[in-house]
Amino acid sequence: MSTEAPADRIVDRAAAHATPALIAVRDRLLVALAFSSGMYEAICFLSFGKVFTGFQTGNIVFLGLGAAGTRPPFGPDPLRVVTSLVAFGAGAALAVRILKAFDGDEEVEDSDVFQVWPRRVSITLGVALLVQVSFLAVWIAASPSTDVSRVLLGLNAFAMGMQMNAIRSLHVPGVSTTAETATVISWVSGIATWSLKATSARRLTGVLVGMAVGAMVGDWMLSHAHTYAPVLPALVMALVIAIASKALKQEPLLLASDNNLENPEA
Repeated sequence: MSTEAPADRIVDRAAAHATPALIAVRDRLLVALAFSSGMYEAICFLSFGKVFTGFQTGNIVFLGLGAAGTRPPFGPDPLRVVTSLVAFGAGAALAVRILKAFDGDEEVEDSDVFQVWPRRVSITLGVALLVQVSFLAVWIAASPSTDVSRVLLGLNAFAMGMQMNAIRSLHVPGVSTTAETATVISWVSGIATWSLKATSARRLTGVLVGMAVGAMVGDWMLSHAHTYAPVLPALVMALVIAIASKALKQEPLLLASDNNLENPEA
C-alpha cells in the first residue's frame, strides 16, 4: 500500500508564475464577483418570476417542469426560462469571441496559463458591465411590465454568460463566480481526500460565502432600496475590473522569462 500523500487535485497553474500576493488579490476579486453575482441572482429571481440568470442548471430543471405542464404560480413562466437560457448562451458565445480576439482561447491548456488576470478578461468583463449598466438604466427608468421584465431578465443573463466565460478562461479550479456546483464539489472533494491546500480552501470558501452574502444583501436591497438595488453589484463589478487592471498587470517580459525557464529549448 502506498504511503505517499494524496495528489493535490486542486491545482492553480497560474500560481507558478505569480507571487502569492498577486494570487491573493485575484482570489479576493473572485469573491467580490461571486458577491455581485449573488446580488444579481437574488434581484432577478425575486423580481422576475423565480427564474435564474446565472444558475442555468436550475433553469434547465424549470424547463422540464414547463414541458410537463407546470405553470405559474406553481412554477416559472417557460418563456422567461427560455429567455434566460438563450441570453446566457449568447453572452457566453460573445465572451468567447472577445477572449479569442485578444489572444484568448476557451480551450487553453491549464499548463499554458501564465497570467493571473489577462487583459482580455478585464475587457470581457468590461463589456458585461456595460450590459449591467443597461440593465440598471432600464430598471430605474422603465415602468414595470411583462415585456420590461423579460428585457431585464435577458440583459442580466447575457451579462452573466459573459462573466462565466471570462472567469472560466482564468482556469482557476472550481470557480466560475456565477454558479457554485463545481465550487462545492471541489471544496468537498478536497476535504475528503485531504488535498485541499490553505490557499484553495480560502478561495473556495470565500466564493461560496460571497455568493450567499450577496444573495442576502440583494434580498435586503429589494425590500429597503428597491430602485437602487442593482447599483451595488454594478459598482462591485466596476471595482473588480479597475483593481484587476491596475494591481494584476504582469509585465510581458517577466512572463516570457518564466516561460523560457520552464521550456529552455523554446
